[in-house]
Amino acid sequence: MNTMSVETLTLEGAKLAADAALSTAADEGLAVCVAVVNATGNLVLVHRMDNVVEIALENAIAKALAALTFKRDTGTLSDYFQTDRSLGPPMTARHHILAVEGGEPLTTSGGAIVGALGISGAKHAEDVVCSQAAAAAFTAAT
Repeated sequence: MNTMSVETLTLEGAKLAADAALSTAADEGLAVCVAVVNATGNLVLVHRMDNVVEIALENAIAKALAALTFKRDTGTLSDYFQTDRSLGPPMTARHHILAVEGGEPLTTSGGAIVGALGISGAKHAEDVVCSQAAAAAFTAAT
């Protein structure tokens, strides 16, 4: 067979994840940007809260793409790049790779990665609280 099917999230799924991230951010008193990409890395949804820093949009997209590309959360990816110095600098120099906390793959309850989400605008340790909440809400709903 010369083709394969790709399971990807829907706009409804992207909204569900983004809403969970925004709700968590609001509860924590944070201003963040949320970017959601589908399984092929195309941007599906962006939400920018009021008063978030301008660079947050670019960073949120880069975190989402990094999580999707490497199929892991960006905090773990950052740790990996710190351990393997031969890989880290060449990968993080690419414009769409941001290996700091706040990016999560979006997986179904069956474990299929169907997209990814990036959060930026707060401290990295705060971004990750929002991204983890979003990823958990998405998985629980599938």
